[in-house]
Amino acid sequence: MKELKNVIGEMILSDDYSPKMCGILNLIVEDKMNSIEFKKYLSQQCITVSDIKIETLQVVIDYANECLRDDILTEVEMRNIQLLKLFLKIKEGDFMRYGKGQDITEILAWQLRKMYSDGIIDKKEALAMNDLQCLFGLSYDQFLCIVNEVSEEFS
Repeated sequence: MKELKNVIGEMILSDDYSPKMCGILNLIVEDKMNSIEFKKYLSQQCITVSDIKIETLQVVIDYANECLRDDILTEVEMRNIQLLKLFLKIKEGDFMRYGKGQDITEILAWQLRKMYSDGIIDKKEALAMNDLQCLFGLSYDQFLCIVNEVSEEFS
């Protein structure tokens, strides 16, 4: 959780988010990452989850990008992303439903190209592919479409 708080703290400082979103992110930094505090904050700001949905998706994308800088998605990072999605009320399919498909495709293609660069997908990379699919709540068909597109580049 410490790593999540640190990265979220840095993300707040980037000034890429609205004041309302920064308020939500501050809940994480202040150890108030729970549904009661989240609902309370939304109520105080007179907003709903729907009002901030696209920005919450962007937060998860930005956090995932930060985690993937070293090309490794650790168990802790994966768990933190799941916690972040749960806290921000992000459901399976939301990334595609709310127009973040291109962002997701770019992240996945970037990672998949690195995996395919040596011409072999080992067990570790296969597990990483599964994590990437779960990370963004993609269906098997959605993920396979991206995988096929990238693998054709290496054929």
